[in-house]
Amino acid sequence: MTTTYRILTIGFLITVFGCNNNNNNNTDSKKTAKTENETVCKPYFDFNEVEHYYLDIDEDKIWEIEEKTQKTEKEEKQLELLIQYTPDKLSDTIYLKDIEKIDFVKTEINSDKFESLNKIFCERQHKELIAMACIAVYRDILVFKKDNKIIGTAKICFDCDQNVITGTTLNTTEFGQSGDYGKLYKILH
Repeated sequence: MTTTYRILTIGFLITVFGCNNNNNNNTDSKKTAKTENETVCKPYFDFNEVEHYYLDIDEDKIWEIEEKTQKTEKEEKQLELLIQYTPDKLSDTIYLKDIEKIDFVKTEINSDKFESLNKIFCERQHKELIAMACIAVYRDILVFKKDNKIIGTAKICFDCDQNVITGTTLNTTEFGQSGDYGKLYKILH
């Protein structure tokens, strides 16, 4: 019952507070904004290694598992990572232990993609903010490391354009805007 209540509450809050519609069709201001976005971009992390964990699971299957009264330990852990658990500080990385045992597939991101990642995982202003109102399913998890030490994590839902980022002191509220979710998806998939 509490999971359903939390999901409905989050959905309601996103619907009420999440929409910002700014229809500015001035082409010159869009070009200026793009130039500003590219020049003022403070990276969230100083990393030299990135691990990507992904669980390939259909959304219908997730809700089928969620509705079951008797879940296996593996199913409970999957649900917890996919829709329930959202870490709010870097020390909450215990959820990464044994993540591969619950069918998340680990991939090392090639270092030639680090510059592109830094252009996405950075604090910057955006001309327009878009928010979606749906229940996030975090199938993608990124772990940023510096000299084999975890310095940041990002849980990403590409269906809802939502994220949970830990390990940075910079403002992450505008993460993913200006087409960055699409760019990140291309890097990871």
